[in-house]
Amino acid sequence: MGALQQMKRANKYDKSISAKHKMIERMQQELKALRARMPKKRKDLVFSLEATDKGSMDVLMIEDGTMTFEGLERPILDKQSLEVRKGDRIGIVGGNGQGKTTLLKIINGDLKLDSGIFDLAPGCEIGYFHQDHATLDFNLTPIEQIEKLRPDFQYGDIRAALGRFQFSGEQVSTKLAQLSGGERARVALLKLLLEENNLLLMDEPTNHLDMDSKDTLEEALVNYSGSLITVSHDRWFLDQVVNRIWEVDSGTVKVYYGNYTDYVRAKKGLPPLAEDEISEV
Repeated sequence: MGALQQMKRANKYDKSISAKHKMIERMQQELKALRARMPKKRKDLVFSLEATDKGSMDVLMIEDGTMTFEGLERPILDKQSLEVRKGDRIGIVGGNGQGKTTLLKIINGDLKLDSGIFDLAPGCEIGYFHQDHATLDFNLTPIEQIEKLRPDFQYGDIRAALGRFQFSGEQVSTKLAQLSGGERARVALLKLLLEENNLLLMDEPTNHLDMDSKDTLEEALVNYSGSLITVSHDRWFLDQVVNRIWEVDSGTVKVYYGNYTDYVRAKKGLPPLAEDEISEV
């Protein structure tokens, strides 16, 4: 091969390499520009229930409490004594009509005992999740409800918080009166998570929740340093978040220590599961 021909081939090769380099540089510039135009990904909003530190170790006490309703054969609560201390996480279980929600209403001050003593510790700040979502203003949208509660939140923070409870698109700007019961429940739970309190009362909080919303709620409650009293038929939820069970039946309230699984085992005369057994369940 002649020298001239070799030079031509080398020159052609150099031009090919140069063209490829230019193409790569152009692609890198386009990719950089595309990334610059993309919205920055927000970090997941992690709910942290911070209990207000105003209360004492003794949260509430019921002594010889009795509550009756007209038309019932026996009292809904018959000379029962109960106490709640800071950090207690109580699940209320029992058959329909046994008085589970009634207990919550007594503690919240919505109902008064017919006889006996009810004492709520000074500084106790109650947050209450109602099944009927009574804490919500149905004339507001989800965004307006959270803006009213937390004016310190920026719009993006509110949208991120609502997103954790599966709100998107037009839902966030629709009045609560026009939303479904399940959607209202999610707003009510979010509102509760963003309030300041040291005693949470919750009536069937996991109804209508999908798995992601339920996980968000459980995570917040597990890390909550205050006291919790919840009515729930959700056994998995109770296993994750409670350390006491109140079994309401025929006017009595029996206390069991541990979570729901421990309660079931105690009813069968079995000891609580060991830590290694729990991890295998």
